[in-house]
This record gives sequence, C-alpha cells and structure tokens, in this order.
Amino acid sequence: MKLYRVPDLAKKYVDYDMISTYTELADFPDSRVRLLYTFLKHEQPGNESDLEVCALAVYLLQLGLDTHDLIDPEPVRKEERLMRSRQLKVLAGDYFSSLFYQLLAKTNQIQHISLLSSAVCEVNRLKALFYTKMKELLLSTEDYVKESALLKMQLFTFFTPLLDKTVQHYWQPLLEEVSRCEALAAEMSLTARESSGHLGFAYLRIMESGSAEDKAMLCRSKLNTRDWSSLLLKYKVMEQLADKLHQSVEQIQQLLKEMSDERFCKELAGIAEPFKALLGKPNTAWNEG
Repeated sequence: MKLYRVPDLAKKYVDYDMISTYTELADFPDSRVRLLYTFLKHEQPGNESDLEVCALAVYLLQLGLDTHDLIDPEPVRKEERLMRSRQLKVLAGDYFSSLFYQLLAKTNQIQHISLLSSAVCEVNRLKALFYTKMKELLLSTEDYVKESALLKMQLFTFFTPLLDKTVQHYWQPLLEEVSRCEALAAEMSLTARESSGHLGFAYLRIMESGSAEDKAMLCRSKLNTRDWSSLLLKYKVMEQLADKLHQSVEQIQQLLKEMSDERFCKELAGIAEPFKALLGKPNTAWNEG
C-alpha cells in the first residue's frame, strides 16, 4: 500500500528560494487532500499512481487559490519589499493554479480537468458573494466561519459523485469538519499577526459587540500592534476561535470512531493531529503574534 506522500511530491513545485525569501504562501491544504486521497484510493484500488497525481493537482490548485487570497488589494503603492511580496504572491498563485492542467493531462485524467475547472468557477462565484457580504457587514461571526469553511471544501465536494454512496455518509461530514478546522486554523494565524487590515472573525466580533470607542479604533486605517493585541484580548477573540477549533477536532474524532471500515480509521487516525497541536500552543504565543 502506497503511503500518503503528496506534500513531499509538492515540494518540487513550491520550494523556491525567492518565494521563501521575499513572501509567504498560504497554509498547505494537507488535511483536506489527505482525506480526498484516502477516499479515492479505497474507491479505486490498484490505481494509486493516478490518484496520487490527482491529489497533487488538487493540492497545488487549492494552494494557488489560497495564496491569491493573501494578496493585499490596496492599490496604494507600498515600499519595494511589500510590492515584491505582492507580485510574487500573484505569480506563485497563478503558477500553482495552472499546474493541475499539466499534471492531469499527462496522466490522461481529462474528466478531472473538467471537474476541477467547474469547481474553480464555483469557488470564485462563492468568493465574490462572500467578500460582498463582508464588505457590507452582512455576516455574523458564526456565518463567517461557516462560509469560510464552505470555500475551503468546494474543490473537494465536486469529487463526491465519484464516491460510492456507502462511503459518502462518512465523506461529507468529515470533509465539512476538516475544512472547518483548516479555516479556523488559518483565521487564528491571520488574526494573531500585527496587521488589523484583515476583515475577518476579529473584525466582525468587535463590530458586533464592541464599544463605540473600540469600533472607532478598529476603523482606523492602521492600528499599531499594541492596540490590536489589546482588542483581541478584551474580546477574547483567540479563545473563541480555539473553542470552535476544539469542537471540530472532537467531532472529527467522533466521526472516525463511528466508521465501520477499519481501513479508513487507520489511515485517517492522525488527520486531526495538526489542529490538536495548534490548540496546545500557549495563549501567550498567540497574543504575541
């Protein structure tokens, strides 16, 4: 049985000195891709090489989409270092997003090219709606988490019809919870940074229940690190995100216990470990960003 090794295969495409020196990529979608690979492998035994390529293509495509999401949309010209970082995110995202055509075409997986192309269109449609709602403050904090997870799982839901109905019962809830975990983990990482320009969970939380003074502070063009950290502590933003992550981790563990197929349980046993490790991070570390 071939072990899951997609992250190792992806290093060939993502490990570039210029990227690591001048910018950063989005978090790698390891858990979602591992989940997809495991289910596809049990659906199509004996075809592991092609499935590995398919999983790699999805991995790189999702990374490209997520890296584009990190691009600063502000048109104001910034210092050279930040401009270079922005340009590299654009180029890297385009490069990763384009690789799935090449990888799948080489293995004659034309069906998956069409499937993922349709999935990207749906992701972009949902993103446009999501950003519009955020801009108009039409999302609650819970809705924000729900829709963030929905965006994370879109590429993967398009594979559902390829799975036998007997395993879809496990696939769908696991995909939802893993996507929610990855969305929350990414939100915790972004929130902990000194920049308050991220219109996310913390912003909505403070706008929902904050004082007039704190809302005014949040609406400033740029908060300093001290003020931002003070707001996060006052409204217990990181604690709330961690609680939600903890709930999803417990749900994943419960779903795995309920699975009747031991093969799935064995191969997915460690899928929640990265999130459990994140929950073990001291609060002081998050507060320091």
